[in-house]
Amino acid sequence: MAIKGHPAVMDVLVAGVDDELYGQRVGAVVQPREGHAVPDLDELIEHVTTRVARYKAPRVLVGVDTIVRSPADKADYRWAKATLESTE
Repeated sequence: MAIKGHPAVMDVLVAGVDDELYGQRVGAVVQPREGHAVPDLDELIEHVTTRVARYKAPRVLVGVDTIVRSPADKADYRWAKATLESTE
């Protein structure tokens, strides 16, 4: 919940994104709070590293209007991964 603790973040899904050097890297799909913009990646990394190790901070960030979840409010990680990969 380190990312969700940022004041501009309403909801977030984190997924692995393929990386040639490391195999995978951390990516985050962020839905901003109403009236806020998606925080930039550097700002989010700075916020997250006060709570978790730096290697766990996202290296890819995508802002969306709404996070996709199932009717039971379960996270759709396939959607998150596809969203992250579509921006590369």
